[in-house]
Amino acid sequence: MSHIKNFLELNAAKMYQEKVNQSRCRAPRLVVTIAMLLGAGSSSNLAALDAINVSYPSPAPFYIPVAVAIHQGFFRDQNLDVKLIVTRAEVDRAALISGDIDFTLRIGSTILSAARGLPVRTVFLTTLKPFWSLVVRPEVNSVAELKGKVIGSGGIAGSHYGTTKVILRKHGLDPDKEVTLKFVGPGERIPAVLSKSIDGVLMDYGEALRARKMGLKLLLNAADHYSLASAGVGVSQKNMRERPELTKRFLRAQLQGLRFMREQRDRTVNAMASFLKTDKEIADGVYQLSVNNFTKDGMLDDASLKPLVDDQLAGINPKEAPLAQMFDFNLLQQILKESR
Repeated sequence: MSHIKNFLELNAAKMYQEKVNQSRCRAPRLVVTIAMLLGAGSSSNLAALDAINVSYPSPAPFYIPVAVAIHQGFFRDQNLDVKLIVTRAEVDRAALISGDIDFTLRIGSTILSAARGLPVRTVFLTTLKPFWSLVVRPEVNSVAELKGKVIGSGGIAGSHYGTTKVILRKHGLDPDKEVTLKFVGPGERIPAVLSKSIDGVLMDYGEALRARKMGLKLLLNAADHYSLASAGVGVSQKNMRERPELTKRFLRAQLQGLRFMREQRDRTVNAMASFLKTDKEIADGVYQLSVNNFTKDGMLDDASLKPLVDDQLAGINPKEAPLAQMFDFNLLQQILKESR
């Protein structure tokens, strides 16, 4: 009996040891499996955002929806890390086509480039109003008095340049013969007028409000005189063709920023104050002046768009170009359908 008992106890011990060994073997595998799952989760959470370069002239009220989208994390939600790069209008054409920048917020120069046959398109219209006031020296009382004077301009192409020329024409002055246009970059315009190196220049609303506090005169608001495709999103056809999802992700965030801006005044003013590097009083004043200048959803029908573009390109583009050569809203239309 003792032999049987010893045999049974020995077998029981072996069986127990085998179970312990199996458990020990399973435990590391379980740990490895959990570690792999945690690793996969962390790599997903820590995955590098897609860095994209976006060009624009300078922080200005035109670009409030982008500022809001950055401030509220809408681009990050689309896995995008947006880097805003200040450029001149003449640089954008080559940079957009070469891929050195992914998107531009300059629409005047994008429309002009496309009209002249370059492979770029406007895919989103942010606003159809110029956000500038004509700021002059205090002794100037009318646009006509600027005859023979020096007027500041944002370059030899783009919205600022085009708007300046249109305003001068509408007030009876030939911008090519009766005034001298001088390049003055953002941030240099108030000092240039104060120092009398120029007699007047279009300034964005925030800059114009600061100029008025310094004794200069706001002669007129450009938005009261005509419409203009002043801000939006431009992209190369190559980028649209090869990376359409990237463009759609950018446009989704842009659209979110546009809608948020209309609905959330206080939070938008906070974003504006940071973006424009100004106090909340100025930011709130700019918001009140500009909130109704923006499009509803980034689009405009052809019947409304054509006269606006014709006016914008008058005297700049030597030949008429069809709208399809300048605008492509197909990706934006897809996004709008998805959100319904």
